[in-house]
Amino acid sequence: MCESCWEKTLRLQIGPPICPSCGIPFQIIDADSEHLCGKCSLDLPSFSGARSFGYYRAELSRLVRGFKFEGRRNLSALLSPLLAEAFSNSWDRAQFDLIVPVPLHPKRRRERGYNQSAILAHSLGRLIGIPADESALNRMSQTLPQVGLTDAERVKNVRGAFTCRKPDRVAGKRILLVDDVMTTGATVHSASRSLLEGGALRVSVLTLARAVPGIE
Repeated sequence: MCESCWEKTLRLQIGPPICPSCGIPFQIIDADSEHLCGKCSLDLPSFSGARSFGYYRAELSRLVRGFKFEGRRNLSALLSPLLAEAFSNSWDRAQFDLIVPVPLHPKRRRERGYNQSAILAHSLGRLIGIPADESALNRMSQTLPQVGLTDAERVKNVRGAFTCRKPDRVAGKRILLVDDVMTTGATVHSASRSLLEGGALRVSVLTLARAVPGIE
């Protein structure tokens, strides 16, 4: 990646004010960062808090798509430090015991050849000193791609999609759930619920990018 595009990527970083629950940035500059967004005020998600490095647009979206769909696994060397920066801006490593990536259904993983979220989780774990475990959570159903679905369809699409088959790996632990992109939060909400049902003490969410309505 050229220096100019990398600088543009870094300028897409999300800063305050944000919703302290789901992490979505407020569009009003003087908004109170301790105030919940409208969606979280009506219905708090299952996870304790979510953060993302940057807006899912322009250079960052192209990087994520290349990493996810074009087999460019080497891009994790660029993307993982962005995750680590977003992590350090919000939390301390002493607050977590385990990193868990959002899993792919086995068929989709075979088709793609890898789980991009698992690569990010392991790379992040090495950077911040927290172990990653991709066997703690399983994807039971092969859901439709979330792209193009309405908010309601997204929620229905991933309902019951995950299960914690090895609760002994998460019981009593503070989990950092890692994924590449967060849009409505339906996927990470469903995955977090499964981890909590498996005995996790708390689940927080970290993603590379955040799709924000009204920002293309």
